[in-house]
Amino acid sequence: RHRGYPALSRPLTVLGCEQRLFLGTAGFGAGRLPTRRDPCLPAVLLRSAACGRRYNPALRSPAPEPLRLVREDSA
Repeated sequence: RHRGYPALSRPLTVLGCEQRLFLGTAGFGAGRLPTRRDPCLPAVLLRSAACGRRYNPALRSPAPEPLRLVREDSA
């Protein structure tokens, strides 16, 4: 421990437990909820990271012409 700054030598805590333990437990719980609903979801998310993006805004064509409203006269 350091004599000068006791706050630096204390472990970081979140809700009374060490930060790593809290984040690990919260991460496990956050991953468990969607897995209960759809067991294949984690595999889909892991595979989607390997795929590239298909949308590139730099390659997008300019905006189309706005539509004109034509009024037909009913005689």
